[in-house]
Amino acid sequence: MLLAGCVSTKSAYTREQVARKLQARGGFELGPVRAANAPAPPLPNLQDGLSEEETVGLALTRNPAFQADLSTLALAQADLQDAGLLANPVLSGITSYGSAPFSLALNFASDLLWQRPGRVGAAQLETQRVAENLVSRGLLVGRDAQVSYTDVTLADERLRIAREAIAMRAEVARIVRSRYRVGEASELETVAPSADSLRAVDDYYRARRDARVARLRLLTPLGLDSMNVDSVRFVVTPAAAAAVPPLPALLDSAYAARPDLWAARTGIEAIGKRLKWERSRVFSFVLSLNARLNDPNPVHLGPGAAIGLPIFNRNQGRISRVKAELEQASWQYLALRQTVGLDVREAYVQYEQATQSVALWERSYLPSLQDALRRSTKAFINGDFPYVQVAETTRQLLDARQRAADARADQRRALARLRYSVGGARF
Repeated sequence: MLLAGCVSTKSAYTREQVARKLQARGGFELGPVRAANAPAPPLPNLQDGLSEEETVGLALTRNPAFQADLSTLALAQADLQDAGLLANPVLSGITSYGSAPFSLALNFASDLLWQRPGRVGAAQLETQRVAENLVSRGLLVGRDAQVSYTDVTLADERLRIAREAIAMRAEVARIVRSRYRVGEASELETVAPSADSLRAVDDYYRARRDARVARLRLLTPLGLDSMNVDSVRFVVTPAAAAAVPPLPALLDSAYAARPDLWAARTGIEAIGKRLKWERSRVFSFVLSLNARLNDPNPVHLGPGAAIGLPIFNRNQGRISRVKAELEQASWQYLALRQTVGLDVREAYVQYEQATQSVALWERSYLPSLQDALRRSTKAFINGDFPYVQVAETTRQLLDARQRAADARADQRRALARLRYSVGGARF
């Protein structure tokens, strides 16, 4: 019984342990602990641009929602500390009255001693579950930051393509007007190029709006919404070819390493501990030490005990509830395992398709369309080619550049989702 009262309430699952797991799984830095009213962490040097790695670091250290999630670990540790506390002994006294002597009684609920290991064990596992969930949450924050960063770089690429479209269509319109002035083209032929130029300007305005919205969506969770979003430059590093393992290996890695799956399994184990603890509460046992003070005689001490007989209340309600929670947690684990498998398969298919699209557009379509536009523009200047063919080739080239940019962004998004879906693998 004394050994049961000495069960440790110190948890190995601390913020430092969460930080080490985030670093090992995703290469992410959690940053130091700070209060809500403390100054925000310093920003990196924005003069040379904001990289994707710096964006992830800012998301993990400046995102208020994630900082609030980290507070749940302190709550779990407080619950663990509370689970290890024993009830204070109760001292009661009865004053002398008539022939009744003055008496004292010291009562101690000793049943908490053998209940304590089960209660502390359940709280320890709950702390572990919370820590694993925080690792999963940190990986998710990093993934979302990477996806948002890709959205910003894609929006900037679309804006650049829109600028090129204005220049290309303006040049064609200038050539048509020049031919009209020398009598080689009719006035009607100048209408379509001018309309195309105006549409290119409108496309540019839309692309600029989309770029600003994408920047706001990225910078607001980082606490940078007060900055001029157009002043922040984002550094795009060329995507290195990732050595993605085959799908069966990815599934095995996800089932073994996903922290949310670990958290679900730990939660089931914690509920099992709670079930044992609830069953141990059927009996209650109170030890007492009584003392009587008689005038002619010294103090008389006598031990005593009170045992609660489980005749009517055998804690059936709490035991049944924990059993139901155990059944629910088991089904939730199976559902989560299915979701994990779907996440891996979906991200893998998306990455394969995006990789094929990148190769298709960059190696085949773009070079051929660039050559076709160069030759058709030259023929149009010489008067050997109608404008409609130049306009169609220009449209196809701009569309190909847009699709190539979309494919590169899809590839980066899918890779970020694939890494998260397998538990933060660094491939």
